[in-house]
Amino acid sequence: MQCDEYPFASTDEGGTALPATQRAVTWVPAAEQRKQGGMVSAFQVQNRVLKGDPFYVEV
Repeated sequence: MQCDEYPFASTDEGGTALPATQRAVTWVPAAEQRKQGGMVSAFQVQNRVLKGDPFYVEV
């Protein structure tokens, strides 16, 4: 298990950029976290998302 966060750490709002009341962390299986991280990275590269660019996440 690994700790994962939302918003994604690779975004301007991720990590500790927002107050604790506006972000979430939870334990997830390590394989799931690696897969999700790879998908986010691939999305950012394929769609040329640069630092500061806005994008939406549909859940």
